[in-house]
Amino acid sequence: MIQQCEPVRKVTILGVYNSMATTIFGPMDIFNQAGRLWNRVSKSAPTPFFDVAIASADGQSIQCLNKVQIQPHCSIESIDGTDLLVIASATYIEEILEKNPELVFWIRRQYEQGAHVASICTGVFLLAETGLLDGKSATLHWGFTEVFRRRYPRVNLNQDRMFIDQGRLYCSAGANAGLDLSLYLVEKFCGRQTAVQSAKTMVLDLGREMQTPYISRFFFEDHGDAVVQRIQKWIEDHCTDNIDYERLAESFRMSRRSFERRFKQCTGVTPLNYLQHLRVEAAKRLLEEGGWTFNEITYKVGYEDVPFFRKVFTRLTGLRPKEYQQRFTGYSTKPVREGSK
Repeated sequence: MIQQCEPVRKVTILGVYNSMATTIFGPMDIFNQAGRLWNRVSKSAPTPFFDVAIASADGQSIQCLNKVQIQPHCSIESIDGTDLLVIASATYIEEILEKNPELVFWIRRQYEQGAHVASICTGVFLLAETGLLDGKSATLHWGFTEVFRRRYPRVNLNQDRMFIDQGRLYCSAGANAGLDLSLYLVEKFCGRQTAVQSAKTMVLDLGREMQTPYISRFFFEDHGDAVVQRIQKWIEDHCTDNIDYERLAESFRMSRRSFERRFKQCTGVTPLNYLQHLRVEAAKRLLEEGGWTFNEITYKVGYEDVPFFRKVFTRLTGLRPKEYQQRFTGYSTKPVREGSK
């Protein structure tokens, strides 16, 4: 862990075509306010820890995903050096590389010159293009994991993590996870006290490590295997039934072993895991709606063993059912019935 801050560290936030504005302004505000906002509300002299600049490839305005134009402070070529480079979201990687292929070399050069490099959400696509993540762990927003995994097979994807620290390389999940990573980096560079002060004044939580509770397990069907797509659809249509996988394999003219191997190769999970994910997704929706006990939900989604399903639910979401319900039904107008914890 890096110890107490040096006087001021230089932070460069790289915005690209169709970056989400939050992934630019969120980290900027956290780093910019470290040592400032707390001091202001506590009526003491400001002690800024970071000098933050937004950069684009050519110094021209950045068109964000919501069509807002952000005018950066500078172009990447005017950056002599930086202590920390933060890459905003970069979902449209093909268009970005076609328009600004020099970004890959520039990012790698900053790292080789000693900069710490962090990516927010899909900014990890641009970071992965440099090859710096090959053989290392990474995360990003759960909705883009399959595309990322296919494009960068040498990167060890850990989609459950909120953010990951690989020495001088960092990546985070969705847009708000970029705030979690920014606070983590404030702590890494400036110490726990400064991070706590920043979190309090920005009214943010410290210590969120997993994005598991937020993940909706959509199983993409663009893997190109029409047979597995039909199997997926069959399981989805019968997800509350007791499924005999031996007979299911036979109905698709496969051995049980070939059936499971082929299914996992396409979806990343076994047929049984797939069914568990479907049932947990159904349970999550019922918990969000309110009005059902977990015992009732267990039977509705196809289980009879409530303790067993509670363990499955907790393993796949990272939260106990009651915790999940409290987190995601806070604004519900429906009455919530007390059930099993």
